Amino acid sequence: MTIGLPEADELALLVDAVEEYAIFMLSPTGEIHSWNRGAERIMGYSAHEAIGKHFSIFYGPEDAQKPATELTVARNEGRVEDEGWRIRKDGTRFWANTVITPLTDATGTLRGFAKVTRDLTRRREAEEHLRQSEESFRLLVASVKDYAIFLLDPEGKIVTWNEGAHRLKGYEPHEIIGRHFSTFYPESDVRAGKPEWELEEARRSGSVEDEGWRLRKDGSRFWANVVITAVYDDHGTLRGFAKVTRDITERKEKEEAQRALIEQREARLQAEEEQRHAEASYRVAQEANRAKDEFLMTLSHELRTPMTTILGWSRLLPTIPTNDPAFREAVASIMRGAQLQARLIDDVLDVSRIVSGKLRLSVENVDVAHLLAASVDGVRPSADAKGITITSAFTPSLGTLVGDPTRLQQIVWNLLTNAVKFTPKGGTIQISGSRTSSHVQITVTDTGEGIEPGFLPHIFEPFRQAESPSSRVHGGLGLGLSIVRYLAEAHGGTVAAESAGRGKGTTFTLTLPIGALKTASTPLQDDPPTAALPMLTARLTGLRILIVDDDREARQMLRTVLRQAGAEVIAVESAQHALAELAQQLPHVMLTDIAMPAIDGYSLVRQVRQLPQLGGLKIVALSAFPAGRGAARDSGFDEYLTKPIDPFELVSSIERIAS
Repeated sequence: MTIGLPEADELALLVDAVEEYAIFMLSPTGEIHSWNRGAERIMGYSAHEAIGKHFSIFYGPEDAQKPATELTVARNEGRVEDEGWRIRKDGTRFWANTVITPLTDATGTLRGFAKVTRDLTRRREAEEHLRQSEESFRLLVASVKDYAIFLLDPEGKIVTWNEGAHRLKGYEPHEIIGRHFSTFYPESDVRAGKPEWELEEARRSGSVEDEGWRLRKDGSRFWANVVITAVYDDHGTLRGFAKVTRDITERKEKEEAQRALIEQREARLQAEEEQRHAEASYRVAQEANRAKDEFLMTLSHELRTPMTTILGWSRLLPTIPTNDPAFREAVASIMRGAQLQARLIDDVLDVSRIVSGKLRLSVENVDVAHLLAASVDGVRPSADAKGITITSAFTPSLGTLVGDPTRLQQIVWNLLTNAVKFTPKGGTIQISGSRTSSHVQITVTDTGEGIEPGFLPHIFEPFRQAESPSSRVHGGLGLGLSIVRYLAEAHGGTVAAESAGRGKGTTFTLTLPIGALKTASTPLQDDPPTAALPMLTARLTGLRILIVDDDREARQMLRTVLRQAGAEVIAVESAQHALAELAQQLPHVMLTDIAMPAIDGYSLVRQVRQLPQLGGLKIVALSAFPAGRGAARDSGFDEYLTKPIDPFELVSSIERIAS
């Protein structure tokens, strides 16, 4: 387009008036042909000083080749734009944005170049300041070691990684940058979509804070506090997320420990409160009634079982020559059964005296160390039989206390006997004693079966046992520990039990005052049992009989009775062994106890009755639990005999059902 002279003059005036831009023309070789006010203000040269000079005067020595290169690029490509340092007349530098455009006539001949220069020094300084600030912040974040601070892109992939992240999570930058941050979450959280939910919540609310388990590179877990913040640019576009993670595992463990202590305290207080309420409520009366019924069943069983041995052997003794080894075994078995019955009866009498308020203590000065040593010696044979090690740890100068020596030894003996009963073979028991200015403390710790937390509050209640009466493994009436508590309280002391749970052992702590209560004493009187001794005849020749009884003494007596009656006898100690024996050979009669560990007599007879090849087998129940013959037949038994059993009655019953 051709511009008229007036228009050209107006354009020249317009260009000359611009002060923010240096606008001037160059010859085809780069000499300056025009100069405006903006050029004079920015470059510092007047028009007569600049016109005619080559525009390379604005470039430093390091850019000596740049002017020619820019003209060549502009000529070939139609324009060239550049940013860099330029030099004013006074030698100062400024940061310039330059655009050079070639000027051609209608024939396409190059007539020169239009050059526009803008001073961007202030913008450059602001950008440099921002860059330095960002670099300082980056260095600050990178040097933080107690926090994992890193950036995520909008999809959740890791973009940056600081030293704290490396220390906390274990990854080197090249191992983790580019991976999704869900790498740090447990599999259950990933399946539940927790990482994606956190990003969405941060996007919606600006930030999200969470605590939970996170994973290190080596697979170990730590409890983390996490804050994720959405990062937006000036236009409101999401650029990613800033994620700050802190390891608070130690705080979490302290909180959990404190909460566990509080829960234990609350559980203990609640149990005590429930116990107080229960003692005055109808439910306690019902529970006491149930406990009484179970106790009567257990008492019947515990008394009848040794009585069976005593009665059986005593009836057999007249028929056994005195030089027969069975004669000596019979006498020893009778003695053991009688001793067991005496202890059971003593326990029952003790509880009766305690409940009725008739228990009396004969107090005197008691040597504590001698008392403990005597108690240990009393249980050591039974402990040695099970391979249990008993260790003692008594502090010097246990001294004396005022109490009933017999009852105090009964307390310690009961605790040690209980430990031996519930500690498996090869276990250990430790008894320790210490003294303060006012009390003596005795502890008995075992590595035995332990106590369930739910049963622990009831451990000292009379007649309470953790096992079912019909399938329990351990004998006894459930009175020993209640007697311990009563006797300890009668001396003004206390006893407590602690256990971490099943299989973790138990610790009993007995605390007795040095100056205990003093009461009058009365002698104890017990009447020994007696038994008759009739004769036995043999009438079971040709019969094969299987005996199933977990009590060794009863099993031995029954085997001898039946063998003398002419029977072929096989005796086993459990229902499992009985089933194995039945698979090998078929007896004519099976004689089984009811109360046995693991599988009781009722379960055994049900399994046997389901086997077609054993349809003709006669099964006799022999138990210390009372039951009617009708109930026995309903349970699958052909006969139900109650302990103690008369050998003649046993032979007659087997002869009757076998025929």
